[in-house]
Amino acid sequence: MTFSVVAYDPEEKKWGVGVASRFLSVGSIVPWAKAGVGCIATQSYANYSYGPEGLKLLETGDSRKTIETLTGRDDLKDRRQVAAVDSHGRPFAFTGSGCHDFAGHILGDHFSVQGNILAGSKVLESMANAMNGEGKLEWRILSALKAAEKAGGDKRGKQSASILIVSEVETFEEGSDIYMNIRIEDSVEPLEELARIMELWTAMFLDKETVLIADHETEINKALSAKGFSDLDSWGRANNMEHNIRDGRIGKYTLKILVSHR
Repeated sequence: MTFSVVAYDPEEKKWGVGVASRFLSVGSIVPWAKAGVGCIATQSYANYSYGPEGLKLLETGDSRKTIETLTGRDDLKDRRQVAAVDSHGRPFAFTGSGCHDFAGHILGDHFSVQGNILAGSKVLESMANAMNGEGKLEWRILSALKAAEKAGGDKRGKQSASILIVSEVETFEEGSDIYMNIRIEDSVEPLEELARIMELWTAMFLDKETVLIADHETEINKALSAKGFSDLDSWGRANNMEHNIRDGRIGKYTLKILVSHR
């Protein structure tokens, strides 16, 4: 009872899954990914084993073979919906005939969008259009989820959302393949909360693009005053972002967090 995206970015060597649903903690069930291997979304009466077993199959096979193997040995496959992108970025998806309407999927260039109990086919079309846009993989996935919601999304409403991105090139923590892993477990506006935490995550762990502090002095001082800080360094230390403030420059997302009203 969910809509989701599985995708690959060949330039950044990232695989990602984004998902939203009128279901508690959808991120604990649907998204699975491993750098250099691929990613999977398992949903609609979700068979949890499709995640770990699917990643094992993707290590030696493509997305089509993986999904055909998973569904071929499942007596309840008609109720399942699953999508995958393999190590080469090839997408494949399966929507069982027993999934609740509207249910379906669209395969694109290095991605698949899918959902069930949707407001209609426009939900998937809007998601695919967003995935064909420009920008980093994580933000295109977020745009696709927001486009789905705008087009009607899950007919039952909204409750949780999640994004999982893995990378062969850049990660948020040494020894991990995770680039971004965020779960909004229960919220009246899960995608808005997901976007907020994504900005925080980017500012905290991945803020490589910087701007001159002098070019933003007025708005920085105004924000510091409103938040009760006498200087930028003290705000940075209080928010664990001092590493993004140095040599007269500040990270672009760090600045965005600072000047926000939150």
